[in-house]
Amino acid sequence: MAIPTHANHDAGIDPTRDQVRALRDSGRDGPVVMMNLLKFRTTANYPPELGMAPCSGQEAYARYQHAFTVAVAGVSEAQVLYDGPCEQVFIGAAGTPEADWDKLLLVRYPSRQHFLAMMADDSYRDALVHRYAGLERTVLIQCGPDENAT
Repeated sequence: MAIPTHANHDAGIDPTRDQVRALRDSGRDGPVVMMNLLKFRTTANYPPELGMAPCSGQEAYARYQHAFTVAVAGVSEAQVLYDGPCEQVFIGAAGTPEADWDKLLLVRYPSRQHFLAMMADDSYRDALVHRYAGLERTVLIQCGPDENAT
């Protein structure tokens, strides 16, 4: 699956082919939760030719988030479990990149296949321009379902 080329493409916040292949080919069936740690740009980095009004990285990311929670909801069946700020480092070295995040986003998908189908959806891929514009850096971790959920 090739990631579309946008003028503001940032490969540093995209999965590698090997990472996509590993998600596709291995792991258990059933629900997955994706934990997103997000650091926003102060000012969104849109390509000039798009003519986007200046906005913050957080506002640009909100446009991207709308794509996977609303625009392609029928494909992703994404359910946001938590969407909030990272307020204080309790354990770890405050002020370091490893501990400096603006937002934590937990999103549940019915399966790995739902997540991968979302990534292949044209509307989702078009929205990546907002992700690139908004994010300075990110970490995305696949988690299993809540073992205590009923």
